[in-house]
Amino acid sequence: MELLQAVGEAMESEGAQPSGEQIETMARGSAMLLLFGLLNLAFGFGTVLFAFLMPGGMVAHERRNGAIMLWAQHPMPLRSFYPQRYFGIQVATFVALAIFRLTGAVAALPSGAAPATELGGVVSVCLTGVLACAISFAITALGIRRAALIALLYYLLSGVVGSLLENPVLGTLTAAESARAVLPCVLFPDGVIDDLVAGFGSGVAWDWGATGLAFYHFVLWTGIAWLGLRRIERRPLKL
Repeated sequence: MELLQAVGEAMESEGAQPSGEQIETMARGSAMLLLFGLLNLAFGFGTVLFAFLMPGGMVAHERRNGAIMLWAQHPMPLRSFYPQRYFGIQVATFVALAIFRLTGAVAALPSGAAPATELGGVVSVCLTGVLACAISFAITALGIRRAALIALLYYLLSGVVGSLLENPVLGTLTAAESARAVLPCVLFPDGVIDDLVAGFGSGVAWDWGATGLAFYHFVLWTGIAWLGLRRIERRPLKL
């Protein structure tokens, strides 16, 4: 970015047509910025997308193609069989995201970043991924196809609604104040996770309210998944 800025200032001061070398430098720098932008997207939104995709349409897909009848014949009930598979998926998701984020944390440490801050970033990515995986599994456990897509739309809509509620103009409305008190229990808790991991910083008190709210969301979606599996257990095949 500093090189691009220097070349741009030189082109403005000269006031003439840019040379071939300057054009090549600008093109190379723009390509590098695009690459860094894609990497930033992978370390940010890509990790959430990965977590949503991990459970896939496990229950809904197997119910639709009839494979669920193989598991229904086992002594273990479906409401116990699928959570065991889901637990393995959660462990794999957590480990993959931890390794992915630790790679970025180790790369950032030489720049002088505090280890506690980097640890908070690792915990934030892992918590977001675990919750995203839980939401996607809960949707497929309800027998709904394309669970990852629906969960992703829920995640994006939560971000939009959360941004609207933080708007200072809307913040003065009574309805917005009421919604701000209720919606944190319904929307994806991105802000809640940020408040939770802020406690890893020095001199910052631990936010137990955010911790409880994050735990509530995980329990909520786990409970929804269990209820969905209990309903499907009564009629495994969708007629």
